[in-house]
Formats: sequence, structure tokens, C-alpha cells
Amino acid sequence: MNASPGIDGLLEGVIIGIGNEIMPFINNEKAMATAAMMQSVLQGVRQTFPIYLAALVEEHNSMTSTLREVGAVLANVQGVESDRIKDRVATLGQLDDRPVPVPLDETLRAHTDLSRALEMTISDLDVIQRSGSPDVAAADAALNAIRTHLAPRYLRDHLSIVAGSGFLGRG
Repeated sequence: MNASPGIDGLLEGVIIGIGNEIMPFINNEKAMATAAMMQSVLQGVRQTFPIYLAALVEEHNSMTSTLREVGAVLANVQGVESDRIKDRVATLGQLDDRPVPVPLDETLRAHTDLSRALEMTISDLDVIQRSGSPDVAAADAALNAIRTHLAPRYLRDHLSIVAGSGFLGRG
């Protein structure tokens, strides 16, 4: 039978190749640690890949919803930062939810744009929070909406991506 390996098989082959064909011939401690870290990164990709697309779509849909929620909380807040946030809500916050399966390149692009929008929104909220204005409570509530969205993402990534001991304590 003539078959080509899938993505998981390719990644597994590279991990095995590093372990069997490269690491035995490395005499440098730092190079050995680097090769082990490379294996760990590839193993993390292997473990993440099966859930990646579903998670990407779920995050896309959650980010648009989060942006709309932040916009609603800040509806009565005035200022440059809140205007920037409202502009993001009016554009990226209005994107349609994505179904599964999706065109990967389009979803990756939208996911990246939405991630950057949330990052910039956090920065703008920080300015509002530090302003001492009556809008601080609204900015706090908006930031909590973003945290509510981000917490499950961090937990999923922590549970699905292995960081080997080679990653710990290295600077």
C-alpha cells in the first residue's frame, strides 16, 4: 500500500528523527537542550493540532461577542480611548460567527485581527481606568468581560500544550 503520512505522522517522524539521528551525536550540552526543546515544541503542536481549528472558530465567535459586550458596557463613556474601542466594536465586533469547518486562511486572518483588537482594547481600557474619571467603573466592567473571554483560552492552552522541563527556568 502506498500511503503518505498525515500531519501527526510527519511531526512524529521529525521528533523521532531528532531523537534517533541527531541527539546521539550532539556533544554540546546547550545544543542537546535545544534539540530537546525542539522536540517538546513539536510534541505540543501534535497535541494541539486536533483541537486547533475548533478552538480557533470558538475563539473567533467569542471575541466578536466580547467586543460587542465591551462596546455595550462603554456606550456612555466619552473620550479618545472609548471612541477607538467603539470603532473596533463597529467593525470587528460585527463579524459573523464562523461555522466549522471554515476556510483556514480567512479564519486565521480574522482571528489575528480580533486578537489584536482585544489587545489594543485592553490598553485603551487601562488609560480609562487610570484617568480617575467616573468612567473607571465601566472600564473595569469591560476589562472583566475580556478576562472572562480570555480565562478559558489560557486554561485550554495550559492543558493542551506540553512545556517540557527544558523550558522551565531558562532565560
